[in-house]
Amino acid sequence: MENSSAPLGYLWLSRHTGIEPVQPLRRTSSVGKVREVQVDGAHEHRTYPRACEPEPSLAGHLTFALKHEGVALEFLARLFEASDGAFISEWIAREPTSAYARRVGFFYEWLTGSEVPAMARPPSGNYVDALDPSAYLVATTPQKIRRWRVNDNLPGTPAFCPTIERWDGLLQPEAIQEQLDGLYRRFGPETIERAVAWLSVKESRASFVIEHEGKEEDRIARFARCMAEHCGRLDDPLSDEAIRRVQDAVLGEAHTGIARGLRASPVFVGHVSGLQNVVDYLAPPHEALEGMVDGLRAAAARTRGQNALLRAAAIAYGFVYIHPLSDGNGRLSRFLINDTLLRDGVIAPPLILPVSVVISANASSRHGYMQSLDLLSRPLMRRLGESIGFGERRRYADGVESNLVVRDWRWPMATWRYPDLTLQSRYLLDVIARSVQVELLDEALYLQAYDRAQTALKELVEGTSEHYATIIRSIQQNQGVSGKLRKTFPAVFDDEVLAGRVAAAVLKAFESGADAEDAVEPVLDVQPRGKRPRHRP
Repeated sequence: MENSSAPLGYLWLSRHTGIEPVQPLRRTSSVGKVREVQVDGAHEHRTYPRACEPEPSLAGHLTFALKHEGVALEFLARLFEASDGAFISEWIAREPTSAYARRVGFFYEWLTGSEVPAMARPPSGNYVDALDPSAYLVATTPQKIRRWRVNDNLPGTPAFCPTIERWDGLLQPEAIQEQLDGLYRRFGPETIERAVAWLSVKESRASFVIEHEGKEEDRIARFARCMAEHCGRLDDPLSDEAIRRVQDAVLGEAHTGIARGLRASPVFVGHVSGLQNVVDYLAPPHEALEGMVDGLRAAAARTRGQNALLRAAAIAYGFVYIHPLSDGNGRLSRFLINDTLLRDGVIAPPLILPVSVVISANASSRHGYMQSLDLLSRPLMRRLGESIGFGERRRYADGVESNLVVRDWRWPMATWRYPDLTLQSRYLLDVIARSVQVELLDEALYLQAYDRAQTALKELVEGTSEHYATIIRSIQQNQGVSGKLRKTFPAVFDDEVLAGRVAAAVLKAFESGADAEDAVEPVLDVQPRGKRPRHRP
């Protein structure tokens, strides 16, 4: 799609310097005969008339890029790493009040930690924002950088700073709150709280399914308790103490021999193909973790008051890409979604949105989640290539044994430090919306129908809540009376007339808008055979 002639902005800078970011540029430009926009998936290419072409210099095309294409922190970090910054001094000498020159000077020093060489005259002019607040997730209270007359409203720190662009139709927290209020009005607090109780267990089970650990019920119960006890309740969920506490609650006592908290060893996410280990994602080196987690904490603090849904995406995906733990990173990242929404008042206890349930609903949903992670991991692994290998196994200070060998830890740092999480955020906001509009709604509807069915059963037969649960679940799933149900409750289902009335009552209750059966005196005590089933509601 890109025009190979007359590139503009970041595309010109990339071709002129040979620098190419790991995460593909989502917005590129070139000179064309007519002004137009071409969209291919997540990529947008714009053509501009020749009159828009800037002077062929770093200053000219950086101006164009910041004006028309946004802020690509990873690209800027790699570009500035290869420059001594002298062009910025010359630029400021020519245009001391230029907002673009001053922003570039600020970004250069912020990203590299080095000062722009001595300038003949200091920058001047009104303060300008580093990021456009209408276009990005930004810090709520900017820090004024007097040297550049720039408001530093970047969400993180030089050690870790995700960027998220806002988009047309961006879901607002108030919309989620309105939908939740509507559910409470429609079904009542009791039904919603029962739905939440079940969905909390379902959420825990789904989280382990995502991690391919779905069969151990003690782990599922443990994670559910962790969500209930710690979500939104910790002073600082990203502090060392809080991370250890949540990790302990998630992992329990089974994982002995490996230190909790920030890892002191290399880690990768991968799979085995044949007899070979395949690295799907290489996490940052453990030596950089403390600064990166502090940067994520800073982003959580600096963006407080901004769109809580974008904040949840930045914190959750930031955590999973930093991958600071030896085990439990995925589960903690999903814990942080609900933690942020509770902390920001989008939801209130005891509500836990079943985001993991949505993610793991089916193969397509799970694939969508993996695709969202691959937006960064796949291009990174393509670029790292043969710099990753396996050698002699060694034991690290946290008790982890690994034979991973990485020949160049330095080059990927700009990608790890400055991820563009816009597309990941779009995915997660859709998941959050579906967790309310589909999962919570469906569970409330089920419970409403279940209550109608149980009321109808009580008027036909005597039994316990667990007996009714077994009958309702079986009839609803089989759309009638199964042979197994007849064997379990022969006193009810050997009587064909009664069996028909029971089945009809249950099925009617699950029809949309169905009313309970007319009142009938209970005629029989239910005496089941075998073990009592679990009661879902």
